[in-house]
Amino acid sequence: MPAILTRKTLPVAVLLASGLAAGNAFAQLEEVIVTAQKRTESLQDIPISIYAYDAQTIESMRLVDAQDLGMASPSLQMPSYPTSSNNLALFIRGIGNADSVVITKDPTVGLYYDGVYAARSSGLLADLSELERVEILRGPQGTLYGRNSTAGAINFINAKPTGELGFKQTLGAGNLDSWRSTSHLNLPNVAGFSAKLTAALSDRDGWVDNSGPNKIPGLDYTDFYKKENQGYRAALRYDGIEKLLVDYSFDYSDMTTGPGYFQYGGPTGGLSPAYEPITDSFTSRLKETRTPTGGGEFAYYLPDTETKVYGHNFTVSYEINENLSLKSITGYRNLDDEASQNFTQSFGGTGSLEVYTATDDDQFSQELQLLGSAKRLSYVAGLYYFDENGDQSERQYLDRATVDQTGIIALDLTNFPPTPCSDGSTSAPFCSDFTAFYPLYLGEYTVKTDIESWAGFGQATWTPDMLGDRLDLTLGLRYTDDKRDATRTNDGLLWNSFGPGKSSSDKDKVDYTAVVDYSWSDDISTYAKVATGFRSGGSSRNGLDFDQAFDQETVTSYELGWKSQLMDDHLRLNAAVFYMEVDDIILDYLPDPVNSPQFVEVFNSGNADIYGAELDLQAAITDRFLVSFNYAYLDYTINDAIFPDGSDRSDTTELVWSPEHAFAISTDYNLPISVGEVRFHLDYSWQDAQLALANTEFGKVEVGSFGLLNGRVSLADVKMFGADWQFALWGKNLANRDDANYLIGTTASTYLQPRTYGAELILEL
Repeated sequence: MPAILTRKTLPVAVLLASGLAAGNAFAQLEEVIVTAQKRTESLQDIPISIYAYDAQTIESMRLVDAQDLGMASPSLQMPSYPTSSNNLALFIRGIGNADSVVITKDPTVGLYYDGVYAARSSGLLADLSELERVEILRGPQGTLYGRNSTAGAINFINAKPTGELGFKQTLGAGNLDSWRSTSHLNLPNVAGFSAKLTAALSDRDGWVDNSGPNKIPGLDYTDFYKKENQGYRAALRYDGIEKLLVDYSFDYSDMTTGPGYFQYGGPTGGLSPAYEPITDSFTSRLKETRTPTGGGEFAYYLPDTETKVYGHNFTVSYEINENLSLKSITGYRNLDDEASQNFTQSFGGTGSLEVYTATDDDQFSQELQLLGSAKRLSYVAGLYYFDENGDQSERQYLDRATVDQTGIIALDLTNFPPTPCSDGSTSAPFCSDFTAFYPLYLGEYTVKTDIESWAGFGQATWTPDMLGDRLDLTLGLRYTDDKRDATRTNDGLLWNSFGPGKSSSDKDKVDYTAVVDYSWSDDISTYAKVATGFRSGGSSRNGLDFDQAFDQETVTSYELGWKSQLMDDHLRLNAAVFYMEVDDIILDYLPDPVNSPQFVEVFNSGNADIYGAELDLQAAITDRFLVSFNYAYLDYTINDAIFPDGSDRSDTTELVWSPEHAFAISTDYNLPISVGEVRFHLDYSWQDAQLALANTEFGKVEVGSFGLLNGRVSLADVKMFGADWQFALWGKNLANRDDANYLIGTTASTYLQPRTYGAELILEL
């Protein structure tokens, strides 16, 4: 057993042992219902390593956006993408996609909104409001969830219209001048039609003030980490015909944000030309932007990041007979994203890299499912179609760029402001110290992608007439045909390193799942599982040679699992150990992340052996006291890692965002009083050190270990004026930890958000 597991879990073990031994009156744990296998089942009955958050847990932990799930789920990492404040990279069990904003490279974690696959994670930071459940499926889901779910899947399930008149309102405010409002209106059933309307609005000031004496009136200087969200959802349900159920929903999110602040934290002196020396290094969290060339407050040109996402979902279910039903899920999603980032001289060079990325992406999907059961057989079969079209352009600038007096530079005088000369001159394109008066335009390029995928799948579970009906045998198969085309064009400038190119592929793949699941009793079961999956190939959007595409990556996973509900349903203990073989692993290669961080080569190389363990525990210590503990262990080796230059780097190649140890613990204590119930919640999440960048020419780029403590206390179930009221106080990062949570190279770092806190009021009619 790893030393850290013993050290960190000992207090939990002592607490559980003392509580259980004391003979207190226990409350039974509630059954958790999931739809991970396309049908409604108990979490304890399915042979999948899965964690689910219900509506009550989401409220008590105050999981406001998807990134809150990352720390609460040890097997899941969700770092923010460096150039986009509305995009998250998703990793499960060490497999993920660090270039999550790039549309020519697919994710490894499947995102599903009420059964509709979302190919891109931009917009994932929209408010989570009125969710019925979030399910996190760990390990390849190649049979039922198909393409690009080699690491796992995340299902967001929204609460459906109730058919009864009801209203719920949440109002909250906190530090950083933050406020949040969510409204939910359920309308009564009329002629079989029910409706639910939702609005979620929030605003928060940026916690890094982008200001300084160099600020030019009329130009944009967005504060870093600013966040303003608007989200709306309309859901309709029709159940007026027997055996027929129709659901339609439309969701829209509009986010105006500021990106993360990368601050310089490298050595001082001797790195930069004499005319712009690096004199200051910032190795702890700053509250205002500063320049390393002197250390004073300095404003950096930065427009808002604007992200708009909307989608339609049309689901029809028809019960053919009591043992057979047909379901159709039709989905359309559109993403419009304009992301701005200024790296604020954090690379320690002669200027500050500015990146502007515009993405327009739309997708259509259609899935048909046939779900059936017989005396000893249950099955699901289906067809799936997916089509995605995307355009993405990126412009890059380097302000204060060095040129000689006869040099040729590109000046975009329309869209971007001049940088004042150090001597105050403003009449010439060059300053007296030979730096450019205007930002150096590094060029613009555009990529277009067209993806079409077909699949047929089936999975059946047979319970043979032996062993007291305790043995279940499951077999699943999926055939996928995946076609994709991509092109890259540029603005034609001679110095634009992102040259034109095109690539295409047409691949098919058969994936399978095989499971043996045995119930030793009504409360204890074990399973052995083999599953495969694949991630589509693609093109290096930021590579020097766009014609050089990379191929698909495949995963074979072997898993042993244990599920148990013990002590008369007062203790739930689930565990899994796994071993995964990743062939033709897709790696990112940054030849020089300091001097040329814009160049990222993506290629297939060798294979990886990944192995680990997961533990999920939940215990009702008393009828008022609930404890949850989740732990993940991960390790890996990489073999035959041949890099683009022909070298074998198996000994030094590593995976990013793959902490060896991670855990989360939460406690809930409810105290009834005369006017309602006081609810205390406390949770702590910890992650081991992990690589933010790997396989570069600049050494190890590692984020150190850190933990976050969060809490919420509320007075709930207060009856007043014909309504239920809840009054709550909450805090995030209560210990005000000041740790780096992202690095680029060894000099550019972002830091954890400082302590935030607030109050909220919930009214329900």
